[in-house]
Amino acid sequence: MKLPSPADVRAEFDRRFAVDPESATNYLYQLGADCGYIKQEAIARNVCWESPSPWGSLEITINCSKPEKDPRAIAAAVQEGTPLEESTGEPQCDLCWENEMWPGSPGHPAKPGLRIAAIMLGGERWGLQFSPYGYFPEHCIALAAQHRPMVIDGAAIGRLLDFVDLFPFYFIGSNADLPIVGGSILSHDHFQGGRHQFPLMSAPLRQRIKMRPFLTVEAGIVEWPASTLRLESPDRHALQQAAEHILETWHNFSFPQAGVVAFDEGAHHNTLNPIVTKDARTGVYTLHLVLRNNRTDAAHPWGIFHPTANLHHIKKENIGLIEIMGRAILPGRLAKELPAVQETLLDAAASGAAPEELQAQLEANTLTTAHAPWATAIYQRRFTPGFRRAEILSLPKAPTTTGPSAEPTILLPWMQDEVGTVFAQVLACTGVFKNDDAGRAGWAAFLAAIDAQPIPGKDAQ
Repeated sequence: MKLPSPADVRAEFDRRFAVDPESATNYLYQLGADCGYIKQEAIARNVCWESPSPWGSLEITINCSKPEKDPRAIAAAVQEGTPLEESTGEPQCDLCWENEMWPGSPGHPAKPGLRIAAIMLGGERWGLQFSPYGYFPEHCIALAAQHRPMVIDGAAIGRLLDFVDLFPFYFIGSNADLPIVGGSILSHDHFQGGRHQFPLMSAPLRQRIKMRPFLTVEAGIVEWPASTLRLESPDRHALQQAAEHILETWHNFSFPQAGVVAFDEGAHHNTLNPIVTKDARTGVYTLHLVLRNNRTDAAHPWGIFHPTANLHHIKKENIGLIEIMGRAILPGRLAKELPAVQETLLDAAASGAAPEELQAQLEANTLTTAHAPWATAIYQRRFTPGFRRAEILSLPKAPTTTGPSAEPTILLPWMQDEVGTVFAQVLACTGVFKNDDAGRAGWAAFLAAIDAQPIPGKDAQ
């Protein structure tokens, strides 16, 4: 199809937005789908299911369309921003506006079909585009016109609130602005949003709290593995003030008993993920603030609050915005590795193999070797002597979404649950205040620091 020019797309988006913002986003999304920029066939190959956890149902996806990224490479890519008008014309990253109509070069391929609508956030010109590899329905990206590093501050929170005022049918949130706990692109200020209700958004409150300086804001600690506060209010100004107060306090807060140190050796470690929704009917804003810390030490070289090494066979990448809300984006390699693990376990169960024999078989196969300790533990826990392959295969299969592929991935319910259990452990690693004595003391100290008190009768569990 012949694509309209970027200027024509922006004009049509503006014309539709003036009448109905949802019509404008529908137009931009459909344009990307029709021209092939939004990779619908690749997205359809992703494998998706839901898995129970102590915090409710989690969403598990194996992303078959994008490569796995090394967290250390992401950290190395952080760079200083360059104003758009001073650029050389070549995009400095995958989010730069210059990608639109870029013809491509050996170091930076073209993005045919990319079109960006112009919106105003915080009095600045920002862009709105859709992700070519959507992780959820209508996965959109809001991006600064200037190539500049991500920063989580009061202005960022204001821009998020501006976004839901413009598009109340979408959520919007930001990756953290530090390596290890940040997303895959820290060098370009941007947000992610879309039309999806994530598990975090449905999680109950563990503890309601009262923030004395902000009595029009309802608040509480969410029953969630990542340490999260939820703020709600129809008063946007009060909500933003409360969020900025929490952010400023968290930036400087330390609680060494829980591993939380705000500064060491000149480095800053505390930041957060802000996530905003707005109820268009009532006008109530909901703001989630997920507390993050990116310290490392000798025992945790990948990060004190990063997935531990025993979980890297499933997930070693940064735990960013989407995953912190309960939707796993697991690497595409698992689409081949997990079925191979499953098949090896079934064969071992059918033959009555000893755990040692199974582990040796797993270690001898390049598809399963990384999973050998985990899979052997599953075998010892789940497959009692005499449990036969036919009995396992006769169990009903849980719905598994796969797209057109020569090698469809079919994981049995018990295997899906085992993967979901690993993701739940991954999320638990990110919590700065764990569900233990040190974590509970940390929460109490932080609530005192923001001048908040638990509401009687709503004690944390």
